Amino acid sequence: MTRVSRSSPFFFAALLMGGVAVAQPQARPVDVRAQLSETARRAWDAAKQLAGANDYKGALVEFQRAYELSHDPRVLYNVGVTEKLLTHYARAVDAWEKELKEGASELTPAEVQEIRSSIAIVQQFVTIIDVLASEPDATLSIDDVPVGKTPFPGPVRIDVGKRTVKLSKEGFVDAIQTVDVATGQRVPVTLKLEPLSKTALVAITVGGAPSATVYIDGKDVGPAPFKGELTAERHTVEARSPGYVTVGQTVDVQYKTPVSLVLTLSAERHQGRLHVVAPDGAEIALDERAVGSGVWDGVVSTTGGHQLVVRKPGFQTYSTEVFVADDQTREVNVAMNKEVGTSWVGWGVGTLIVVTGAVVAGFFIFQPANGAPVQGTLPPNLTTTRYGGVKLGLSAVGLHF
Repeated sequence: MTRVSRSSPFFFAALLMGGVAVAQPQARPVDVRAQLSETARRAWDAAKQLAGANDYKGALVEFQRAYELSHDPRVLYNVGVTEKLLTHYARAVDAWEKELKEGASELTPAEVQEIRSSIAIVQQFVTIIDVLASEPDATLSIDDVPVGKTPFPGPVRIDVGKRTVKLSKEGFVDAIQTVDVATGQRVPVTLKLEPLSKTALVAITVGGAPSATVYIDGKDVGPAPFKGELTAERHTVEARSPGYVTVGQTVDVQYKTPVSLVLTLSAERHQGRLHVVAPDGAEIALDERAVGSGVWDGVVSTTGGHQLVVRKPGFQTYSTEVFVADDQTREVNVAMNKEVGTSWVGWGVGTLIVVTGAVVAGFFIFQPANGAPVQGTLPPNLTTTRYGGVKLGLSAVGLHF
């Protein structure tokens, strides 16, 4: 088996073409490919073929796949070499340092030395930046390649030259900054993410009732208490509970300014006031219960009508049904009519009967016994007749009896 130093310029080509040309300590050469699983070995072979065709991007994908399938830290050496061929010097150093960390108990001193030598070769093309991000769990990309998530425990390695640094997170506008770094520089980079929808934390508690439902802008958001993000604008907040008066409040939410709101419910009152004004001395009864005399004012239920009765000697009884609205006052002014006596009615009727009878009787008394005309000695158109020795003179102008 041919041994080629991993630090020699012929290592990568020999590794790709021969597959096992890996320099190891004199006591025990290591065939990395032979130690891989079948699926990882297929990815390794595919990477070798792609690299042989100068497709280093494809080779990098397959070497990374071989590592993910095997978790063999020695595969990372090829990952680093491929990154170097793509001029990704910082990522090459990342891969080799990861190999040193994960393979600390497996790598031989010779392998460790070769890795450190490879790092030293490309280190002159690498520098670091200090990233200060406004949001945690945001993805940092350098030249559109993700390098990790915030917050970072330390400085971030980056290739020298002009680089595009981007911070992205779902629900936020990407923060992008271009930096131009030289070897040996340590550049601070501050990236501030602005939310697509600016919000603030709002906390709502409700008192006065054992349970309540919170509504925001007319939408049910669940039982109280409520805590969540609301957009930075004006909102109408309500608390509702059966048997209690709904209470609401308008609040202006400012971006990133927490809001704490307390709403207090009060039990519903289906009551109003009734104000009755009656004649002096009149007895006022409400729903068959005496409540006052002359004037009465009091609180009544508004869930139905009330029977109002007013009595006063010598006056007709006043009776009506009244309704009162919630939290309103109903005014009732009672006008009473005097009672009408019955004696004049009998007198009047009796007199009418007597008068009528007299007229009828007179008619028949003075009516002649027969219809023959009576001759007299009075002037023309006048006649005389005698009834029971009484002589009467009657005008007969226009009349024919």
